Amino acid sequence: MSEKAKGPIPGWAWLFAVACGIIPVLTLGGAIPGAIGFCGASGCVTVARDESKTIGARVGICCGITALCWVLFVVFVGALVAFLG
Repeated sequence: MSEKAKGPIPGWAWLFAVACGIIPVLTLGGAIPGAIGFCGASGCVTVARDESKTIGARVGICCGITALCWVLFVVFVGALVAFLG
């Protein structure tokens, strides 16, 4: 991790971290939902702390990470339903 990514965690970043972190809570656990949620929350916090980018860019990237996590979650649930079908 670079020195640039070591700023404080902004308050707004918690919204994105929680939005990703709730994924394993909704599924009551599991390795894949846990990985999706943890990686998304971790990615959002890392990006939010990177003061070399503007706040707008950081918020946009966090939106993208959160959206990607939820898309992956929906695809995972759809694949699981189709497999158990």
